[in-house]
Amino acid sequence: MKTVKIYIETSFKTPVSDHGKYAAALVFTKGGQDFTRTVHGAENETTYNRCTLIAIICAMQKLNQPCRLVIYTQNAYIKNMVEQGNPEKWRRAEWKRAAGGSVQNRELWELFLDEAQNHKIEFMLKGEEYAEILKAVMDGEEVEL
Repeated sequence: MKTVKIYIETSFKTPVSDHGKYAAALVFTKGGQDFTRTVHGAENETTYNRCTLIAIICAMQKLNQPCRLVIYTQNAYIKNMVEQGNPEKWRRAEWKRAAGGSVQNRELWELFLDEAQNHKIEFMLKGEEYAEILKAVMDGEEVEL
């Protein structure tokens, strides 16, 4: 199973609701050569968690075979929710939280589960390996990888 590292960057780090940008770098080896691909986008009236999820989903949608994914993010909430199995628990509970309220970003969590089903996923609270590159990508700059 091929290993793909996915580095996530967003334009903000707090749970604000504002115009947000996101980017992801997919780093993998194919035929003995290292490759890096990026995806990026923006959304109005979004949040940090939402941008992080969108970036992860967009990155996974670029994959055409099951992979071992190592996802590097600074978003501890998303990391913890996935590691605790909460998205699957929410799906089984018809998208209700334990306290009875609806799950925020349900449509994104559903997409996440759909995209993740064939992959083995590990999360890491990331360092800064691709932060500057992804910030430049979000700003529309040409970046040589």
